[in-house]
Amino acid sequence: MTTGAPAPPHRGPPLIERRIKKIANARSITLALATTFLGLAVVGGIAIRFLDESSFPTFGQAIWWALQTVTTVGYGDVVPSGSAGKVIGGIEMILGVSFISFLTAGVTSVIVQRAQEQRHAEERAQMDLEFQRLVGALEEVRAAIGRLERRLS
Repeated sequence: MTTGAPAPPHRGPPLIERRIKKIANARSITLALATTFLGLAVVGGIAIRFLDESSFPTFGQAIWWALQTVTTVGYGDVVPSGSAGKVIGGIEMILGVSFISFLTAGVTSVIVQRAQEQRHAEERAQMDLEFQRLVGALEEVRAAIGRLERRLS
């Protein structure tokens, strides 16, 4: 039951949350994913090219291997033979799997949060509608009481 005091104004989410929501759309997530995987592949390709030259005689082959590894595809057509190359491969795999997991969790979180906000907005709209109906009914009761009071006087 309300006391008649106005409710404090709803300020909305903090600034950082609003910015995250603005950034977290399909286009920016896709671009971030592609850029990160490309960056990891380039860094891994450069590292493997210089540390395992016998297995990766060209930069193109090194990038191809790194791209396969970081995206966890791993065709197996090009593989490192030295220990340093295997270490770099392990790092690329861990980063790739971790990044995919992180992005999946982030996207899922945004989707769930948006669905909850929509549900809450619908619930608020329904409560406002019910409140307006109640106010209308109370006004009808007041009018009826007023008419009864006038008849009794």
